[in-house]
Amino acid sequence: MEKVLKRLSVSMLALSLLSACGNGSGSGTPADNTSGAGTPDGGANVTATNVVSVSSTEDVPETVELSDKSITEGIGMTPQTLSPFQTNAARDQTYFLQMYESLAVEAADKEFKPWAAKSWTTDDNGKTYHFEIWDNMADSAGNAITASDVVWFINESKTRALKPNYNKVESVTQTGDYTFDVVFTQNIVGVLETFMQDTYIVSEKAFKESTDEMATKPVSTSPYIVSEFTSSSSVTFDRRDDYWAKDMLDKIPECVRPIQKTVTYLAIPEASQLGIGVENGQLDIADQVAIATGKNYVDNNDYTILLKNGSQGYELFFSGVDQAKADAGYVDQSGVSILADNLKLRQALLYAIDQDGLIQGLSSGYAVHMYDVCPETAIGYLDKWKNEDYYNYDLEKAKQLVKESGYNGEEISLLVSSNSTMSLLAQILQNFWSAAGINVKIDQRDSAGFMAVRLDGTQYDMMINTIGAVTLTQHWQTRYDQEGFTTNGYACDATGRHDEELKKLIDAAWTVDGYTEANIDAVHKYLKDNAIAYGIIDENVFTFWKNTLKVKKIVVASCSHHINPASCQFE
Repeated sequence: MEKVLKRLSVSMLALSLLSACGNGSGSGTPADNTSGAGTPDGGANVTATNVVSVSSTEDVPETVELSDKSITEGIGMTPQTLSPFQTNAARDQTYFLQMYESLAVEAADKEFKPWAAKSWTTDDNGKTYHFEIWDNMADSAGNAITASDVVWFINESKTRALKPNYNKVESVTQTGDYTFDVVFTQNIVGVLETFMQDTYIVSEKAFKESTDEMATKPVSTSPYIVSEFTSSSSVTFDRRDDYWAKDMLDKIPECVRPIQKTVTYLAIPEASQLGIGVENGQLDIADQVAIATGKNYVDNNDYTILLKNGSQGYELFFSGVDQAKADAGYVDQSGVSILADNLKLRQALLYAIDQDGLIQGLSSGYAVHMYDVCPETAIGYLDKWKNEDYYNYDLEKAKQLVKESGYNGEEISLLVSSNSTMSLLAQILQNFWSAAGINVKIDQRDSAGFMAVRLDGTQYDMMINTIGAVTLTQHWQTRYDQEGFTTNGYACDATGRHDEELKKLIDAAWTVDGYTEANIDAVHKYLKDNAIAYGIIDENVFTFWKNTLKVKKIVVASCSHHINPASCQFE
């Protein structure tokens, strides 16, 4: 844990999770590392010969060779809109790396690499940052980019309030043609990094000239332009010949270099069709395929599999809309959750979940237990949690808690999205809960419908979601920031809860000085003991391709945990 906290302190001061230079600045040129082979990093005990891993080192060649290759990748979802102003939904999808450049990007080695930002410094321990951007940036319409465009984007993001991290920006001020200062409300672990990844480089002029706010045709500094787009179906990117950094690609992070000429993403929600797409040549790569399909290619030496631990896990959240909010007039009585004021009933629901049964029945063994609502990949995670009683399956205890809760068979709603794996998970959980005497109704909605209500605790009693984070603090901010959301006028977290004790614990833990084992553990314990949220299981993730693709190097951006086909190298 001491090493983890040292890394985090360096991250906030030196802005590099692995660098200990201590000068509080980022450099425009990444460190000179060499590529190396790894071993499979999946959670399951896999010994198949066709399972590989991704190198965690950054390749910095003297010259970058571009390819004329066109790559098609099948993924579970493509964007509904291409606008630069979006919620956190799907923010980890790789296509964002081709749509827009950002100030910095997290590479596979967990370092935050400068991208549009040339450098950044802090002289007050992370409260204020001084940024400098490249002075030769221009978008695909020929608009030169200056600091005023970045300042506009940040202020517009604050106004639209679509991503909660921007409410931690106190002010942003232009200080020169290519320099600006950002002042944060607090020096919170992980906020700077999330802010840099989410701040896209867009010309204010180009955005305001767009008739649909770039929903169908983005104009950005990206090395790619969108040549074809069908909402929620497909998007194709073509490499620009006039890219502003075409003569300095060695200074662009490897995970976002525009190596391939054309990249197409096809949305294929059905996992079996992803597999068929690779087999028949429709797809070059099937990315993050469900286990039921992916396992069929293990030990098939015509294919190569990248098997990884998941970066999110299946997470259960309880609505925080209690009777007090109805009594105060903030919500109608119908919006109050039966679970919000009943701790024993929430605990009964958790003790009734058989994690081992899920790992086998849902995931065919390709999954691991969770011991926190965040997976163990999050920086700050404590291994000692694995030795705790994290609502270990106990049906008799669940039944006893049901009796003690005063529950009388009322219907409890479970909100889930409509993909096949989530649907099966919900059905298995429903059976577990039925065995404990709890009546749960599944409220399954399509992707758009789910996204529309997932942050409104009046719309469900329970919800299953998948939320990743580099650090625990990023997850806390996304879900439990008591000032990050509103429901009918009252400040709350993403479930409609306003809990002053939880706020106090998180406020103490998420600063650089406060991100200690004791404070982290206190937040974890409070979330667990009060059954506010629960990590169910974390499935392994399959990505695979035919060996005829002749892969030289697979490149993954850690901010997405997906293969970035535009930056991979093929023979």
